[in-house]
Amino acid sequence: MSNKILVTGASGNIGSQLVRLLVEAGADFAVLRSKEPETAAGAPHSGYETRYASFDDRAALTQAFTGIDTLFVLLPLVENKVQLAGNVAAAALAAGVKHIVRSSGAGADPKAGFALPRLQGEIDALLAATGIACTFLRPAGFMQNFATFMAGQVKSGTVYAAQADAAQSLIDVRDIAAVAAKVLLAPEKHAGQAYTLTGGESLTTQQQLDSIGQALGHPVKYQAVPFEGAVQAMQDMGMPGWVVELMDSLNRIVAAGYAAGISPDVERLLGRKPITMAQFARDYSAAWH
Repeated sequence: MSNKILVTGASGNIGSQLVRLLVEAGADFAVLRSKEPETAAGAPHSGYETRYASFDDRAALTQAFTGIDTLFVLLPLVENKVQLAGNVAAAALAAGVKHIVRSSGAGADPKAGFALPRLQGEIDALLAATGIACTFLRPAGFMQNFATFMAGQVKSGTVYAAQADAAQSLIDVRDIAAVAAKVLLAPEKHAGQAYTLTGGESLTTQQQLDSIGQALGHPVKYQAVPFEGAVQAMQDMGMPGWVVELMDSLNRIVAAGYAAGISPDVERLLGRKPITMAQFARDYSAAWH
């Protein structure tokens, strides 16, 4: 049975790792990019097919999805994310996609009391309503956030966040990609499933930073700030109101202890323990030099 895969979000944290794994597996896959070669930075990769469509162009998506059996959906964090998901759903139906695998978020629930999991849940429900077989990957917070938008704070020696002293079970995006690859390569085994993807440790922010400090050879401190202070800081940085609302909801989820649970799904699916915070810190130490 054919299983032509299309990967959206291929250049991001998860997508870039996923593409590498699919290449290693010899999978029959393509990646979706939003710009044509003449306007995109760099040439398409010679090892796999590249298709072009924007999430806001339903007709172009339908064309890009034609001939695709299994679709990996990773949507950008934008204000009209639900609308874009609607375009993906309609295009997948029109193109005859057989299975959708979506990178969602832990706790996704359209009835959630917090903004971020409610948004994720609304999108999951929208895709499930197509009747196409779906698998939802619902990862916890990413370890890699320390190496990307929080890298400057880590370098400064102090990380500020409105997460009290609560623990989180952060996950390495390499584990998310590994689970995604496993599902994409044999999607029929995972139809109708939703997997919560966490690390194998529940650590406070200071404990997470202790691992980074050990990798760097000097301490990195955590300074808790009030929710209101974090909101004001985000507003002062010029973040749009809808982004501030989502980030504030995430802070409140963590501070309330809702992000501390450890799921067995990664170990069960991959047959190994999740990557530890200490291993992540060693592997990404160059990000903080």
